[in-house]
Parts: sequence; C-alpha cells; structure tokens
Amino acid sequence: MIPGLETLTLPMPGELGSVNVHLLPLDSGYLLIDTGMNTPESWESLRSQLGRRKIATIFLTHNHPDHIGNALALREKTGARILMHRVDAEQTRYAAEAGRPVHFDEAVRIAGVPEDLRERMLRRLQDVRRNYTAIEPDWALEVGETIVWRDGTLEAIWTPGHSLGHLCLYSAEHRTFISGDHILETTTPNVGWRAGLDPLGQYMQSLDRTAEIDATTVVPSHGPAFSGLKERVETIAGHHDRRCEKILRNLDHGPLSAHELVEKLWLRKLSSFHHHFAVTEVLAHLEFLRRRMPVEADVRDDGALVWSKN
Repeated sequence: MIPGLETLTLPMPGELGSVNVHLLPLDSGYLLIDTGMNTPESWESLRSQLGRRKIATIFLTHNHPDHIGNALALREKTGARILMHRVDAEQTRYAAEAGRPVHFDEAVRIAGVPEDLRERMLRRLQDVRRNYTAIEPDWALEVGETIVWRDGTLEAIWTPGHSLGHLCLYSAEHRTFISGDHILETTTPNVGWRAGLDPLGQYMQSLDRTAEIDATTVVPSHGPAFSGLKERVETIAGHHDRRCEKILRNLDHGPLSAHELVEKLWLRKLSSFHHHFAVTEVLAHLEFLRRRMPVEADVRDDGALVWSKN
C-alpha cells in the first residue's frame, strides 16, 4: 500500500450507496482522487473528512457523476488544479448541455426500446445527470503522464471501457493499483455501447494490460481495498465471455433486437434506470461479436437493429 494513502467514503444515492475518494499527501498539499457526487450530503461529508488539509491537485478517474460531482466546487474553494483524460472532459460538456448521456437517443432507437420505456429511462437518467457538470481540466491527460512525490511516482494508465477516457493510477514502488471503476472486487463494471466504437473490445484489451501489472493491492472506487488483481481480471473477462456465449445461443433461435435480448438475459424485472445500462451493455456485446463472429444486423422499419447469425 502507498504510505499515507487514505480512503474517504462518501454517500451517494442508489444501490451502491457510497463511493470512495482517495487522499494522498504530496510534497506540497494533497492529491485528491475523485470527488464524489454533487449532493449536499456528499459535499458535507467530503468537507468534513478533509478538514483543514489543503487540496493541491484533483485527479478524476473518469467522467461519471459520482466521481466528478464536487470537482468544480472544490477547485473554486481551494484553487486546486483538475486532471482528467481529454476525451472524458469533452463528454462532460455534451452531457451537461444535453441532460443525457452521449449516444443515448441513438442507443435506445437501435436497441428497439419501446417509446414509453424510453421516456421512463430518460426521466430517471436526468435525475442522476443533473449532477453532471462540464469539466474544463487544468491538465487534460492522454496516457503515460506521471505524478511524482517524495515517496514515489504514480503513473496514469489509460483503461478505456467503463468510460472512453477512464484512467487508473499505478505505483510500481508500492505495488498499488488505484482502479477507479475499471476493476471492482464484487461488481462487474458496466461497459456501454458507443457509436462507431468497440467499447467491449477496448475493455477486454484494457483487462489484458491490467493483468500484466504487478500489484499486491487494488484500491477501487466502490468497496474496500483487495488483493488478487490478476484473478479478478480473469473473473471479469470470463463474465463477458459467458455473456457473449449466451447471446449467441439466443440468436440460434432467430433474429432479436438488443431490447429483446435484455428480456431473455435478465430474468428479473429491471428498473428503467438499470434497463438503460443493460441495453447499452448488450449493444456493446453485439458490436463486439459483429466484429469477430458471423453476426450481422438488419434495420427494421422503426430504425431498430435486429441481430442474427449469418
């Protein structure tokens, strides 16, 4: 474990209930990794736990509301500089202006989601996305940048998948991997569809690179620190392999839309909020299969894609 690294747990609405942010003393001031969601409860908890410690740098692992929510308020209060990946910063601007995730409208259309469910999904997402703010970072990262302090070096590692610009931090000296939402101990991170891209393919490649990291401690954004990074990578990769196999077995029985596949793959009834994540994840798996397997899509009259094996 990195000497002096401290985890602060902040409240957030929803099933997860909390999110971790991490605090590390630098040579001058503190590095804060993520900032929690923009709610009064989260802000008060963060402010109370920080106390009088001066934040010099804010590192954002990715652009989701439970990670970036308090960043702007904290920068205004402390003068700290914000670091995040360039692509994720660009997407915060779209989400803040549109009030919905990037690609939402296209995703639900090509998935064949019924209109009434689309409206419920969007209303529920807007409840969360109103916590989205457009982030203009002081330092837009790409890949390979480092943060140096008296006890070592933190390397920023680009791990696209959960978000396009997701970043982790790795301390080789202390064999510690700060994983954001890229690797969680008990939850499989959502990997959603993005137009023109292969997000699941990117994520699987990120997992391959992560498996090569020599870390004895993983410090995630949800849940406690844990060991066994390589084993956890294998488990997550296996989950996605099995999901692909289930999709292919369902397509053996005839063409299906992504929405229809969700109803076959998830036996329990999903809330409109979780249905959105299920649909975009199935689309990501279908795109992954289309690029590697004899799987194709035809366009229905309503614009939905119907997938089949060829």
